[in-house]
Amino acid sequence: MKNRQGVRAQQKSSDGEFLYELQNLYELSPKLSEQLLLSAKQHLLREHCLREGQIEVTVIGIEEKSGKMIETMEKKRVRLTLDDGLEDGEVLNECGRRALRQLRIQRITGEAIDQGAVLSQEDLSKYLLTSLRTIKRDIHEMKRRGVEVITRGVLHNIGRGQTHKVKIVRMYLEGMTYSELRRKTRHSVGAIKRYLESFTKVVMAEEHGITQAREISVVTGLSEHLVSQYQALARESKRDGARGENLQELIVRASYREGLKKTLKMSGNEAVRMIGGSL
Repeated sequence: MKNRQGVRAQQKSSDGEFLYELQNLYELSPKLSEQLLLSAKQHLLREHCLREGQIEVTVIGIEEKSGKMIETMEKKRVRLTLDDGLEDGEVLNECGRRALRQLRIQRITGEAIDQGAVLSQEDLSKYLLTSLRTIKRDIHEMKRRGVEVITRGVLHNIGRGQTHKVKIVRMYLEGMTYSELRRKTRHSVGAIKRYLESFTKVVMAEEHGITQAREISVVTGLSEHLVSQYQALARESKRDGARGENLQELIVRASYREGLKKTLKMSGNEAVRMIGGSL
């Protein structure tokens, strides 16, 4: 049964207002409304302003090593998503508060690294409004499940590692279903689909001759670090039988969608010409 408090909180948020208008003013289905909301948040609110649920903070730069006074270390201004609205609500309702907190730990540590910074466990405790002991316990539990959380205390021992997004895409390419991924990683199905979509954008950019990570970053809105990891995963997967087949299936589906969009656009242009209008 859904958490009623979580549902009420969602309804009071800007996400809830937007969903209400889509479903009641435009008579769209709840599922389609949710997908439109996720697409709007992904494409229209990239870098322009803080979204609801985000904060902007100053943390230590990723290249800084221990042994220096904090005052002398390079700092970075980063944006962290403490509450991702609809998707966080889904995880809370299906998996509970601990799973949601662990999801947020993964998300904000990854966001910091993408922006050239690294969070400490003390930072996590502060921003997620919980005790340091709870953060340590969560990280230990996630590590047992094979989820590596990169914080300041471990960064220079193990490196940046692969982000949870890359690991989830890898598991999908290995044949895991959305339901299996959701159970194993505690990420919502909507989030998993977004990771696959962003990975596919990188692969399709290379299919169209855009191969530099920096260029792909510009056209997709993804961080250069994530693009590089997606590129490495794609190269590795092409050499693997099962993963290679699933990767090719993603490319075929994306190519079909591109062709369909072009056909619809051409059909629209032809219709405009036939009625004597203009675009």
